[in-house]
Amino acid sequence: MALLKLFLEALLLLQFALQLLDGAEPQNLNCPAYGGVPGTPGHNGLPGRDGRDGRDSKDGAIGPKGEKGEPGVSVQGPPGKAGPPGEKGERGPSGPQGSPGRESISDSLKSEMQQLNAKIAMIEKVVSFNTFRKVGQKYYITDGVEAIFDTGMQFCKDVGGTIVLPRTASENQALLKVSVSSGLGSKKPYIRTTDRETEGRFVDSQGKQLTFTNWHPGQPDDYKGLQDCGTITDSGLWDDVGCNGLHPIICEIEIR
Repeated sequence: MALLKLFLEALLLLQFALQLLDGAEPQNLNCPAYGGVPGTPGHNGLPGRDGRDGRDSKDGAIGPKGEKGEPGVSVQGPPGKAGPPGEKGERGPSGPQGSPGRESISDSLKSEMQQLNAKIAMIEKVVSFNTFRKVGQKYYITDGVEAIFDTGMQFCKDVGGTIVLPRTASENQALLKVSVSSGLGSKKPYIRTTDRETEGRFVDSQGKQLTFTNWHPGQPDDYKGLQDCGTITDSGLWDDVGCNGLHPIICEIEIR
């Protein structure tokens, strides 16, 4: 019992001393219990002061060098600034020609339509004559009109052609058939050749030398100096006559 009392008193003194060290006011140490009887436990003391800050890490010793880290991942960086423009290079070779565009095709179709319409119109004109015959790319046509040479030239020009002039033996034969079938052979239709520029030198209406002739033997003879234009007889042979006489007009129209 005495030991217990001494222990309690020592414990109270220790608590009091700690309060003094912390700056706290001492608590009432009077024990209301009777001597020799253990008192009730006391209240907890006030919290102590904050401890001092530790030393800065920079004041500590430098640790050893760490091991070499793993190589980083290769990542392409952002593009740099554009450099100055380079010098103009030489012109390259021309590329292959492209296909025609829509406008080109449209223009081509328009041109073809115009040509076709012109050909149709010409054929319609040809078949309007009483007699017509296709000879290669040309038509020989006649309505039995008779006129002097120059008037006949104008008549054929007005219908889109000119007075007929055979260039080959086959054309000459075709002209003969048209002349005979239309009943004009005996009247000797004009052919487009004259020697009005140079006597004895028969040329076409453009002044070009004839590449084919079929003159009757002894012709052209320029009878009495008045025969400067050519005609075709009902035998298919040619004869020269005066240019102011009335003779049948047979026109030739070329269809392209």
